[in-house]
Amino acid sequence: MNDTLHLSEVDLVRYVGDVRAQLADLPAEVVEELTEGLAADLAELVEERGSEALSSPEEYAAELRAAAGLGQRAGRPRREWGLSRAAMDAMDAAHVHWDRLLDAFPGDVRGFITVLQPVWWVVRAWVAWMVAQDVTGATVGFADGSWLIALGVCVVVSVQLGRRAWGVARLLRASVLARLALVVLNVFAVAMLPGAADRAAYRIAEDRAWVYVNDVVPAYNESVVTYEGRQACVLHVFDADGERVKGGYVWDASGQRKLPMNNRSC
Repeated sequence: MNDTLHLSEVDLVRYVGDVRAQLADLPAEVVEELTEGLAADLAELVEERGSEALSSPEEYAAELRAAAGLGQRAGRPRREWGLSRAAMDAMDAAHVHWDRLLDAFPGDVRGFITVLQPVWWVVRAWVAWMVAQDVTGATVGFADGSWLIALGVCVVVSVQLGRRAWGVARLLRASVLARLALVVLNVFAVAMLPGAADRAAYRIAEDRAWVYVNDVVPAYNESVVTYEGRQACVLHVFDADGERVKGGYVWDASGQRKLPMNNRSC
């Protein structure tokens, strides 16, 4: 394997930049569509067949044109040196580096993470929903229809972003700001996930406590005698032999007030 491969994150991105320069006469959206994910694809090709598998940028650009049914290059090629293009290249390089890092682990780690992506899309929507509650100060119950609808909207939007639907794929190819916004959105969701989980756990515990207090623990009634947390609705007096004393009474601690022997308030 060529020594150049040790710098693949830099060299392959530079190669893709040279290919883009050969396609510079085409509309920007077409160039992005033709070269989307190209660095990652070339990294896999080099891994399998070595750097000699790469043709010159001019030849590769001509192959892309031919595959897309486009004509020959018109005018002199120019290299894009703008800040936007540099940011795009940096993100492509980071993506290639991340894929190679995952591939270094035993097993199909990248495939496993890819399968779990839909789960993350739903979790991201749920985090956004919880953050919206924090911002508005709302306390949402399971029967709150408007907030449940909001959760459904968040899920649909997050899933469509993950699927690159609704023109998102084209927007991400053409706009570096859109790609940065998506990165910021994901980082924000990861950062807010622990807090959202903690709030959800607190709310569940609070709901359970409310049910326990209202459905399990009896309401306090000051006219009812209680002992060890339980109501003593009927009192009986027994003598030393265990015989019930008819007409007997129980006095309170002051010795000045009789306690109700048969309390109908229980």
